[in-house]
Amino acid sequence: MSKDVTRLTSGGIKELATELIDVYESRKTPFGNAPSMTEEEEQFYKQRITDLEQLLYSAEPLPENKINDTVTLGSKVTLFDPFLDEVETYKLVHPVEASPLRNYISIESILGRELLLRRKGDDIRITLYGETIRYNILDVK
Repeated sequence: MSKDVTRLTSGGIKELATELIDVYESRKTPFGNAPSMTEEEEQFYKQRITDLEQLLYSAEPLPENKINDTVTLGSKVTLFDPFLDEVETYKLVHPVEASPLRNYISIESILGRELLLRRKGDDIRITLYGETIRYNILDVK
């Protein structure tokens, strides 16, 4: 039986493993120091443990070094927004790793989908809430 592979960064795999340990530990001590867990709490823990175990079982780390300049899962992409006159760098990741605070965007997001398979120098356009936003890809790592 073959397994479906979930391509994640090595940091993402570590974070999921840490969360799994935390969930196991939290299950030992019920919320609010109550003497026992409710059925909903127990079900939540069981489901989260199952989800995390499945993700970790199927996880395969992304290679850290890229040879070409094509945007793929795991790429760091530097974009220029001429309207705002700003430069931002994003990392394209699996949806479970997406984090706006770390500038990790999902390959399933509007911007992530548009960036895939593009190259340095390409212009892209996305439409969000009826507005067209234009970006120029300055660098791909």
